[in-house]
Amino acid sequence: MSTALEQLAATLKTDASQLSGLGSLDATQIATLNTLIETAQQKQRQILSDAIDEGLSYVPALLRGAVKAIVRG
Repeated sequence: MSTALEQLAATLKTDASQLSGLGSLDATQIATLNTLIETAQQKQRQILSDAIDEGLSYVPALLRGAVKAIVRG
């Protein structure tokens, strides 16, 4: 397995053997795919965080800290 494919597997939190169908791509294409997925995951995390913050604005101030601790873990 190529290093790029192993890095993509790590990004997707899966085993590289699960991505064997991508073996026909060259390392540059796999690296580009990995970068796009990482960017999408970061954006998704940011949107989720913003949504949590927005939702917390509806929680009474006295309870906000406790609810935030529960929601954010």
